Amino acid sequence: MTASASPGHNDLVRERFTRTAQSFSDFVFAYRTEQAERLAQLALEDAPDAQNWRALDVACGPGTFARAIAPRVRATTGVDLTLAMLSLAEEAFSQVSLACNFVCADAARLPFLSQSFDLVTCGYAFHHMPNPGSALAEMTRVVRPGGRVAVLDIVTPSGASQEANSRIERARDPSHVDALRFEQIRELFASQKLRARAEEISKTQREFDNWMSVVNAEPGSPVYNETRALMEATLEDDSAGFHPRRTADGALHFDATSVCIVAEK
Repeated sequence: MTASASPGHNDLVRERFTRTAQSFSDFVFAYRTEQAERLAQLALEDAPDAQNWRALDVACGPGTFARAIAPRVRATTGVDLTLAMLSLAEEAFSQVSLACNFVCADAARLPFLSQSFDLVTCGYAFHHMPNPGSALAEMTRVVRPGGRVAVLDIVTPSGASQEANSRIERARDPSHVDALRFEQIRELFASQKLRARAEEISKTQREFDNWMSVVNAEPGSPVYNETRALMEATLEDDSAGFHPRRTADGALHFDATSVCIVAEK
């Protein structure tokens, strides 16, 4: 077993996702369902006998990615730190008559035997982890030889300042640690001797006020004002890699860069 994140940070993550559980769930099902379907497609592409696979979704949140995977495999398990998220995940699965076993646990201390799963996924969670390498090591431990590990997360774009990028993210959400670079995530996979099968980079246009509403930060609030000021400070040089711009009506838009990696053990 690898060491878990500090209890203090786990408490911060739980507080953030308990407080914003419903708004976060509404957002991910509205805006990330297509990405979840794409991850499931990539993760199971050319998989022999995939309908008999056992899948684990780590940091499953309200079940966005688990719900895309479940119809394609025999059994699905979702793990998350936050009980409020697991409650919403159970509700989401009941609405579509799918089965999933949900467990409250730390990604860096998974309560499963080694080689218990054929597929382990993790969507949009590494940037909340002080040591994502520990989580990836656990994901690798519980997947069988020949099984697959798939990770999707935001990244700091090439050429941008990771410090500037994370300063903006942490102003909005203190549970954010760092958006790694694509190369850093690749290095984590290589350190676990995982062989890459597929890699995709994508950009998603976001509207600033909508992004802030996911964390319940309304215009005029201290969190909103600080985050907007930091984002607008990069309008000219794009130092944080968000490519921010204003529209004619004064709305602020930016790009979120994500990477998906699917690898084989």
